Amino acid sequence: MTYFELQKQIEKKLDCKNAVFEARQILLHNLNCDNTGFIKIRRQTADDEIIKNCFQMAQKRRNGVPLYYILGVCEFYSLSFLVGEGVLIPRDDTEILVDEALKAIKDIKNPRVLDLCSGSGAIAVAIAKNRPDSLVYAVELYDKAFSYLQKNIEHNQAKNVRAIKADAQDFCGEYDLVVSNPPYIAEKERNDLSAEVLFEPETALFADDNGLYFYKKIAENFKIHKKFTLIFEIGYKMEKSVTEILKNNGYSCISAIKDYGKNTRVIKAEKN
Repeated sequence: MTYFELQKQIEKKLDCKNAVFEARQILLHNLNCDNTGFIKIRRQTADDEIIKNCFQMAQKRRNGVPLYYILGVCEFYSLSFLVGEGVLIPRDDTEILVDEALKAIKDIKNPRVLDLCSGSGAIAVAIAKNRPDSLVYAVELYDKAFSYLQKNIEHNQAKNVRAIKADAQDFCGEYDLVVSNPPYIAEKERNDLSAEVLFEPETALFADDNGLYFYKKIAENFKIHKKFTLIFEIGYKMEKSVTEILKNNGYSCISAIKDYGKNTRVIKAEKN
């Protein structure tokens, strides 16, 4: 069996919508090469150990384990992040939050940034790497996620990120920018989620008060502090509710930003 034929066998074993992409990712991971490298060796006879490992990974994926948990790494904002059980997998849609964060601090020298519910640290590290003069505080409560946060700071050599083990709902202080992708799925929406998503930690997915709990707590905790910008990731049905929460806490210049899939993904507001 050649490596090209092995990819086809993995695709059949996966039997899912994105089988071509996922099979290639599993194969590249085991070959430790990129697409260019694969093209060079695709007609070579596949190593037995690689065949075995690929099929084992494919079976885990078929059982519903998220692809990036299996690979142990994913890409976000052109950076590499270590992921696994106990931490939310960074999504491409969240990159728009980083875009808006960098716009918000573009004219501020040595900005102080706070990332609440930091998880893997994807947002904090992406901001820090694109603004080396910034100091980014990444707050995460849960042990497994906090471990990945620390690993990803080191993995990306993000020396201007400080990991803080604390509860986001109790955190406050003075910053130029506060960002958060908090848990925002309502419990009543549980049955709408795929088995794959439910592999990820519930603490990073679900929130009380119809998913609005952390928006209320964070908006209230920072309402007394100096002028700054607050940026939330939200669910696509939450624009009106989160906007109302921000207005009730004295925020101004509130705007909604759509992601690349044309869904409202980010709410940006200022505190004057």
